[in-house]
Amino acid sequence: MRKKLEIYKIDYPLVFVVILVVFIGILMIYSAGFDPIDKVNSGLFKKQMLWFIVGFALMLAMTLINYKFLGDYSLHIYSFFLLLLILTLVIGKPIRNTKAWLSFGFLSLQPSEFMKLSLVIVLAKYLEIREREITNIRELVIPAVLTLIPMLIILAQPDFGTAILFIPILFTLLFVGGADVSHLVATISIAVIALVLPMVLTYREWIGAESADAVLSIFKDFRLLFIISGVLMVIAVATFILHLIFLKKTYRKIYIPSLVISMGLFFSVIIQRFLKDYQKKRILVFLNPDLDPHGSGYNVIQSKIAIGSGGFFGKGFLNGSQSQLGFLPEKTSDFIFSVVAEEWGFFGAIVVLGLLGYIVYKGIQTAFEAKDKFGALLASGISCIFFFHILINIGMVLGIMPVTGIPLCLVSYGGSNLMMCLLSIGILINIRMRKFVY
Repeated sequence: MRKKLEIYKIDYPLVFVVILVVFIGILMIYSAGFDPIDKVNSGLFKKQMLWFIVGFALMLAMTLINYKFLGDYSLHIYSFFLLLLILTLVIGKPIRNTKAWLSFGFLSLQPSEFMKLSLVIVLAKYLEIREREITNIRELVIPAVLTLIPMLIILAQPDFGTAILFIPILFTLLFVGGADVSHLVATISIAVIALVLPMVLTYREWIGAESADAVLSIFKDFRLLFIISGVLMVIAVATFILHLIFLKKTYRKIYIPSLVISMGLFFSVIIQRFLKDYQKKRILVFLNPDLDPHGSGYNVIQSKIAIGSGGFFGKGFLNGSQSQLGFLPEKTSDFIFSVVAEEWGFFGAIVVLGLLGYIVYKGIQTAFEAKDKFGALLASGISCIFFFHILINIGMVLGIMPVTGIPLCLVSYGGSNLMMCLLSIGILINIRMRKFVY
């Protein structure tokens, strides 16, 4: 009787929307891969259909397994995909100068895609266990370590775009898990310093202005930055000890800023050392695409042209000039939304965004209605994955965010991302389904 109740409580509207979005994605991949001259297709849409069948089967299987078992084996799941990540550095198949794929003959998998979901699972379980102690700043260390380890491995591949996605996952789960807001603000400040400083230095280096600014030129000396970071860390530790002894808030105003700046500078050095030349160019193009209109800025410029030329109702299926004539690069994956906007116009783009927004909404709703803390955290983390994939990809094709190679969930070509998304949807359905079972 309970099993029947669970089946009847499956969120069929969510399943329908997911299938519809994937179908739209396959249509767009077909269109993007179509050659209007030779009247042939690249065939990538067939592979996407195969991945969808496999992913949909996994999604259904995930609804049959109680999501709480994922928490029980969270560390095992995390360790398994972490091992796969390490293997990619050793035996990974290089594609576009990135060793992010493991080849198994007829198929290739990108472990970093599944690592996002496994991180959500392990963090959700940890935060459920440490729910009462999470307001203590010491409890943030383990979640930070669990996040940084795969991030550093992914940066070494190098895949800067995928690595960046781990940051909002961490903060979202910490916030939902009940972490002190002031601690999160401090951590976000560290991330801002670590990310913004390399962008500013790269931009000024490009325009030849770094020598004109003595302060910014100091930040190019990695050895000096490490010394400054170390000194600030010593000050932070010393004042923190004094705070514990004398219990004066004055010391808190010293050790928190010192710690934030110290760690921000330290991680900015790490990021600068990991950034490759092509990634620096992507940052520059984000700041000003016209700096390199025939190189790194070409993608963004062509994407804007494709989106703008679509008008309100678009040029029609298989009639997009930018995509059909080969001007738009990476049109089946990173810039698939540009194809949607060119062929279906503003109206079609809004429809696709609305469908994706519905999935995010269902994830947030599931988090609020979950029976337990683990389910709420799990749903929140999955919603975060979808939201930031959508936000970054759309921002990327519009030219308001750097080109980072982040796919559009359920729409872009790619088996690993599609399967990860469908597994995530299966978990959401699982959580929603079991809220009715008592």
